[in-house]
Amino acid sequence: MADPAADGRASFGHYEVEGTLGRGAMGMVFLARDRRIGRRVALKTVRIEERFEDDSERDEFYQRLQREAELCGALQHPNIVTLYEPGYEKGTIAWLATEYVDGESLRDRMKKRKPLPLRDAVRISEDILRGLAYAHSKGIVHRDVKPANILLTSAGEAKIADFGIARPVDSNLTAAGSMLGTPSYMSPEQVKCSAVTTRSDLFSAGAVMYEMLTGVKPFAAPDVSAILRNVVEREPAPAHEVNAAIPAELSRIVARLFAKAPEARYVSAAAALDELSAVRRLIEANAPPDEPATDEAAGLSTLPTPGAGHSTHPSLTDTGFDDATPHVQSKAAGKFLRPKGLPTAAFIATMAVFSAAVWTGLRSWELSIENSARGTVEHTPEQVREFAEKRRSLDRARALADAGKLDESLAAYDAYLARYPASIAASQRRATVLKAIEDAKAGAAKETVIAKRPRKPAPPESKKKDPLWRRIFRND
Repeated sequence: MADPAADGRASFGHYEVEGTLGRGAMGMVFLARDRRIGRRVALKTVRIEERFEDDSERDEFYQRLQREAELCGALQHPNIVTLYEPGYEKGTIAWLATEYVDGESLRDRMKKRKPLPLRDAVRISEDILRGLAYAHSKGIVHRDVKPANILLTSAGEAKIADFGIARPVDSNLTAAGSMLGTPSYMSPEQVKCSAVTTRSDLFSAGAVMYEMLTGVKPFAAPDVSAILRNVVEREPAPAHEVNAAIPAELSRIVARLFAKAPEARYVSAAAALDELSAVRRLIEANAPPDEPATDEAAGLSTLPTPGAGHSTHPSLTDTGFDDATPHVQSKAAGKFLRPKGLPTAAFIATMAVFSAAVWTGLRSWELSIENSARGTVEHTPEQVREFAEKRRSLDRARALADAGKLDESLAAYDAYLARYPASIAASQRRATVLKAIEDAKAGAAKETVIAKRPRKPAPPESKKKDPLWRRIFRND
């Protein structure tokens, strides 16, 4: 099939091409208009690179692809880019007309800022899980959830794209024994060419969430084979250890999403969404008035502290191997798990040079973030570390109060206010703890008074008076 970019086609069926949006996983993507109703669409052309044994195998492949594209066209959900219709040429599928989203991809958003503000990352994650829950309820597995396939509307809503090339759970298109996906976001079962279920999408969603929250890909490595090895073997540092602004409970949800064993993950996207929504409500309820949960007002994106659990600055991580890495597709299950002829000595030398470069970068790194209200703001590593320490101190003081250790909590707030006397949040929380201590003391004092109050001894049995009615009616 000819490349539409090469033959200069102006239309596909009843769709007129208005411009080029980019290149997708299966061909060029055009901005087009439906001549019948005037609707603008993203028109994705289909160009399969598969090599077939004979015409019958090729025909079978296209027939399955057509059936599955039609099935995905039935998905109608606010958090899924709608597939309007597949187009056919010479009896085979040639293009897919999908909803056009006027916005940007999550990948482009993270190129501007990593990590994302906490509330933004959680809201986008909820939308992703909501869309996956709906698709999974219809029996569809996406298999390629990644930042480039998450589109963000101008209103801030997240939509999962490229469901048009997903497959039903019971489909044998790209079955066990072959590998399809994007290395940094593939599940271990995809790497191992094992059976892929809905829980594979949960793993990918967890990897995307981790990157949004920390600014670091969880399985980053200098080459594709090492990335795949990390997916199968490496346990990333907990997200809250990489970014101190992340609540530990949120970090636990992310870790469970990309557990190595599918059965250790959430039973469904809906179950993960329920827990994430509960944590989001807690984050919003506990956001200090003078220290917003997103830190957006200050234009500060909290980054990992060098030497505190993560040794690589996000800007130096995985250069050239982001979610734009070409799809990995092979029928040899272990093909990418073996280094290709690199001697051990050369590998060690390469890693030494790489580590030296990273260390040099860390010595002079600075954070520059574009803020529309304040222009360009620069923060030194000391400022970032101080912010993280402030957050940890407040969290510790709150945790002591929650555990009932009120005196220790009060002392922690006093120490915090000694350094930061202008903190409204710390002052308010200290007042709450102090009142709880005073109430507890007042209650204890009252109980002591009651306990010490003398009681009149009971009269002897012989001196007890009979009731009046008995004295009147007795016969003595």
